[in-house]
Amino acid sequence: MIKKIPIAILLILLARMTNAQTADLPRSRPDEKGVPTKVLVSIYVLDIEKIDNKEQNFTLDVVIRLKWKDERISGVEIPIPLNAIWQPNVQIYNLRNVDTRFPEAVTVLPDGTVQYTQRYYATLSSHLNFKEFPFDIQTLPISLLAFGFTPEEVELVSEISGSEKNFSISDWKVEPMGAKVSKMKANLFDNASEEIVRPRLDFEYKATRYIQFYWWKVLAPLTVILFLSWAVFWIDPSQVGAQIGVSGTSILTLIAFLYKLDNILPPVSYLTHMDHFIFTALVLVFVAYIEALISTTYALKGKNAFALRLDLIFRTAYPIIFLIIVFIFWMR
Repeated sequence: MIKKIPIAILLILLARMTNAQTADLPRSRPDEKGVPTKVLVSIYVLDIEKIDNKEQNFTLDVVIRLKWKDERISGVEIPIPLNAIWQPNVQIYNLRNVDTRFPEAVTVLPDGTVQYTQRYYATLSSHLNFKEFPFDIQTLPISLLAFGFTPEEVELVSEISGSEKNFSISDWKVEPMGAKVSKMKANLFDNASEEIVRPRLDFEYKATRYIQFYWWKVLAPLTVILFLSWAVFWIDPSQVGAQIGVSGTSILTLIAFLYKLDNILPPVSYLTHMDHFIFTALVLVFVAYIEALISTTYALKGKNAFALRLDLIFRTAYPIIFLIIVFIFWMR
C-alpha cells in the first residue's frame, strides 16, 4: 500500500500540470474577422461490416481526421483535451450508434495546425432504394456536419479519402464515389425565422449487390418449380389424378418456398424487380393448374383430341413465355 502512494501523488501532480497548461488556452474561433475557419477532413474506411436491408443502415469501421489552423496554441507540445480549446464540433449527421476508440484529444503541430483523429465503429442510416433488387446499386453516405456553426464561420474541405481494398461484406462490391460539399438547411418547427444552416460534407460510397447468391437461393429454385408445373402438359389428360396432383404440388411447393424468402427479400411497401419475377412465376404455375383442369374436363367429356391439342399448345407456349420473362428480368 505504501508503494502506491507516490504513484497516486505523481498522477495528481501530472493532472494539475496539464490543467495549468490548458487553463488559459483560447476557446474562441481562430478567425473572427469574417473569414470562415477552414477545416480539412480526411477519412479512411477500414471496413464495412454489414448493409442491413431491413433497418436501412450500414455498419462500418472508419478513421476521421480533422485539421484546422490555430496559431495561438502553436507552442503547446503535449496532447490537449478536445474540449479545452475551440474545435469545429464536426459530427456524423446520419449516425445511429457509435463507439469511439481513440482518446478525445488533439495534437498541435509546430506551424499551429491542430489535428484531431478519431476512430469510429458506427452504424449509419442510409436511404436504400430496392426497386431494382437484386440488381440494385446503393449509395452509402458518411455525412459530416459542423454543429453550432454557419457556413460563414466554418468551411469543411475534403483533404484525403481512402479505404481498404476488401471489406467484410461478401455480397456487395463497394467502391468510393468521392466527396460532396453542401449546406444543410433545417426548419424544425415550420418557422422561416428559425431556419438553421450548417456546413456539410458527404463522403459517398457506391455498393453494387452481387447476384450470385440470389441466383442459387431464389432464381434457380423458382426455375425448378416452374419446370415441375410445365411437366403437366406431357401427362395424358385422361389421367385426372396425375394432372391435378402435379399441378397442385407445384402450387403448394411455390407457396411454401415464398414463405422461406422472408429473410432474403427486403421488407418494403413497393414491389421490387425480384417481386415482379416471383409473382410472374406464381401466375405461370397457376395458369398450368387451370390448363390441367380444363384439359382433364374435356377429356372426361370425350373430347380427348381437343385436350391433347390444348396440351400441345401450352407445351410450346409455356417455355417461350418463360424465356421472355427471364430475358426481361435480366435485361430489366
